[in-house]
This record gives sequence, structure tokens and C-alpha cells, in this order.
Amino acid sequence: MSQLPFVSEDCDDPRVRDVFDRMRKRWPGAPVLHLYRVLAWAPGLLTPWADFASALRFKTVTPAALRELMIVRAGQLMDCEYEWKHHWPAALEAGVPEQKLQALSEWKVSELYDPQERAVLSLADDTARGVGASPQTMDALKAALPNEQVAELVIIAGFYAAVGRIVNSFDIELEPGYESLTPRDESA
Repeated sequence: MSQLPFVSEDCDDPRVRDVFDRMRKRWPGAPVLHLYRVLAWAPGLLTPWADFASALRFKTVTPAALRELMIVRAGQLMDCEYEWKHHWPAALEAGVPEQKLQALSEWKVSELYDPQERAVLSLADDTARGVGASPQTMDALKAALPNEQVAELVIIAGFYAAVGRIVNSFDIELEPGYESLTPRDESA
């Protein structure tokens, strides 16, 4: 059970209702995600959170496969089942082969991953286990990717490290049917 009860999907607060309506548009036919129903206890933060999360997913130039591979790895390292299980289907949809997802715990010795993926997985390891990217990880990122993608990936890694810590702190459980909850860009 979550450390806080879920805010009702029919909440009267207009700030919460607006975000929940956007979530329903993004995930048609699905319930409002448990994470958002807990975050709704802080309605002043909910809209900026949702806007930022949407921008990270739909307004960046970094290939979705790199982003999702990194998020799955970070979620696993932080023991955040909610995060990695939500992003596993998104990684598959973005084109990450199941074999690569299955081999994440051995990525450092596996030949499955290219230099870009290795740099991104190093970033996931650094941000999930430590205080941020090491100089070696930053060098690998800069050698493998353009500066815009390096900046995006460091920001995304930091955000999802925070997501994992927040989900774990609140002990937020997975939604039934989470496997089919792949969001779409609401502005499309």
C-alpha cells in the first residue's frame, strides 16, 4: 500500500483535475497513474511536474530507445519496480530489443551494446547509484553524442533518479495492466 492514499480521480481541485484530464488523454481508457494520484497531494507541484515529464518524453531530440534503455536500467538499480516495469514496454516500443533489456545487468561485459548505449548505461549507473555522472561518463557521452543529446540525457537521468526515489519513498504500487500503458504525445 502506498504511504499516502491515492487522490480521487474525480478530485475537485481544478489544478489536479486539469492534469488528470491530460493523463486520460495521454493514456486513453486507462486509469490515472498511481504516481500522479499520489503527487496530486501537492497540487501546486503537479502541473509543473506533468509538464516537465511530458517535455522529457516528447520534446527532446534524443532517440527514445536510448532514453528508455537508460530509464529501465536506472529503475532496476534503484530497485524501483514501478519505474522499470513502466518503461520496459516503452523501451520495446522504441525499438530496444528484448535481448538488450534482459542483459542490462551484464551490460559492461556484453557485446550487445554500441558506444552510445554504453555511455547512456554508464550515466544510468552513475545517477542511480551515486551523485551524478562521473567525468569518465561525461567524456563517453560527449564522444558518442551531440551536445544537445548529452544535455538532455543528463537532465532525463536526474529526473528519473528522482522519480525512483519518490516512488520508493511513497511505496507506490503498479497499476493493474501497466504493461499496456504506453503514453502518447497529447499535443499530437
